[in-house]
Amino acid sequence: MAQWTQFVTPGGQIDFPEDPMKQQSLVQQWTTNLTGFTNQGITGNPWTSTNAANQNWYFNPVTTDTSQGIYAPIQWSPFPGRIQAYNPSMPMGQQFQLADTGYYVDSNNTRQTFPAITTNLCPNGDAPAQPIPYGPYGPRGWQDEYCEWSVLRDPSTGKILRIDFTCENPEYWNTLWMVDPLKVLELYQKTLDKPQIQMDDLCLHDSNGRVVMDPSTGRPAYNPLNKWNSGPFSTATQGGAMHLTSTPNTIQTEIGLAAAATIPRTVGNGNPTTLICCAQYGQIGRNSDPTIGASVNRLTAPQSGEPTMVTLANPPGLYIQQPDFSSYTTPDNTPASTFWRIVRGAPTLTDPNGTQLPGNFILHAVFEVPPSYGYTVSDISISGAPIKWAGQVAQTFQMHIIGMGIPKTPGQTAQPCVDSPATPAPQPLQLFHASVFNALYNTPVPNPVGQQMSLASNSTLIAPLVTVGQQKVPMVLVVGMDLSSPKPDVSFGDGITVEVQGMRSVTYAIPGNTYPSTSVAVDILVSVASTAISGLKGVTVTPSGQNASQFVAMPALLNVVGL
Repeated sequence: MAQWTQFVTPGGQIDFPEDPMKQQSLVQQWTTNLTGFTNQGITGNPWTSTNAANQNWYFNPVTTDTSQGIYAPIQWSPFPGRIQAYNPSMPMGQQFQLADTGYYVDSNNTRQTFPAITTNLCPNGDAPAQPIPYGPYGPRGWQDEYCEWSVLRDPSTGKILRIDFTCENPEYWNTLWMVDPLKVLELYQKTLDKPQIQMDDLCLHDSNGRVVMDPSTGRPAYNPLNKWNSGPFSTATQGGAMHLTSTPNTIQTEIGLAAAATIPRTVGNGNPTTLICCAQYGQIGRNSDPTIGASVNRLTAPQSGEPTMVTLANPPGLYIQQPDFSSYTTPDNTPASTFWRIVRGAPTLTDPNGTQLPGNFILHAVFEVPPSYGYTVSDISISGAPIKWAGQVAQTFQMHIIGMGIPKTPGQTAQPCVDSPATPAPQPLQLFHASVFNALYNTPVPNPVGQQMSLASNSTLIAPLVTVGQQKVPMVLVVGMDLSSPKPDVSFGDGITVEVQGMRSVTYAIPGNTYPSTSVAVDILVSVASTAISGLKGVTVTPSGQNASQFVAMPALLNVVGL
């Protein structure tokens, strides 16, 4: 059987058909990034959790023989499950409003946002000490099922003219930007059908409005929540859905979730709700996380048959499936499928052996009636109800990933549920070039529930680049630790020296997390010797004066590149 040699871009998308060399550069960088995420998923969390590390039954599909691999499709609804889970008595019409806009109109004709969370959905879980504002925060953070959408309406009638659905992960678009920002601009214009989009619109700016340069590339840094990829509304002057923006909606998180689910537990195996509460990955109440976790867990530790090692099949990604149009009715009986357009991705893909992978690989789809038909999306009905909300359309298709299992014996020993250690270790979380971090962190992000949120929450765990021979590069290492602790020792391994300058408290959602948390930003200067070996580097954070060998390195936080 032929073997993957690199990670394929999501949906097999070729974004440089005119330039094979740039396409190969993109694939190489994408492979580097996914290799790092895979290593992070396998490592798990040995710092602040017990029974959540050494997830070695998750494997890298480009470095492992997959000739005996068996594909296992996993599907769930893209409609935000937590809206209904936390508000079971809310009328469906109000749930549609929330899912589309972040607001609803109550029985008194008053505009409201998400009710606060007052319960814990885990069996026997403790209720919050006080109500928690509904998250994830962000301009469309509540669309947390790895599918997000924006809606273009007729300003005079309010009817829906166009819906953009996307499931593209932010890491891919950041990778594409690293290779060629002009290509990103071109794709924004083409995908959203908005030629008015300008390069400056996509760039990260500091608090003084100046474009921030990214030391990794020497070019402007990317703003993932730029005006054309922010919020659920699309107009001629702003809005759209190019890639995922809800803080849990990342491919790194998806890999980490799948890796965590490979550990069999003493309770909950095969039960989505019990298992996610025991293993503490993802968010209970979603359609996605419990389903994905339980499906992967069943692959690893089946009730009968051989246990398997598991991975997300190449190309890893989250994919929209073709809607079921059987309940749609149009005014002139034109099949509603006529108005569904795949803009990015592919209907089908095959693996290197020529085997067709299960399901569709749609990354971005548009539902839109051309003006020549004389009617709009809102004049189409689903099960007899006119389409007032994009969420109605979302309920007619599924999201999809593909697991792959390869036989392995003997099986694993079941572990107890995840808990907190008596003495947590400093946890390396994320690394940035200082200029990029400061600009991201100092950019506020609006959200319906009015919670303080920083654009740093929409960063990614792509390792920043430092060149061999560079000296005293200002960087920020975010660490889970107590600010009152002495300055820690920081190590990236041989050939790299680190000077710790200072520490400060920061609060934002580490990529993949639903809610912000408070961490410590450690300001460091990084120097790379001319003899240093290039490649991804892990980082070890050690309490001052203690033996570094007793602490685990977080993989793939720094990428050292040659001259």
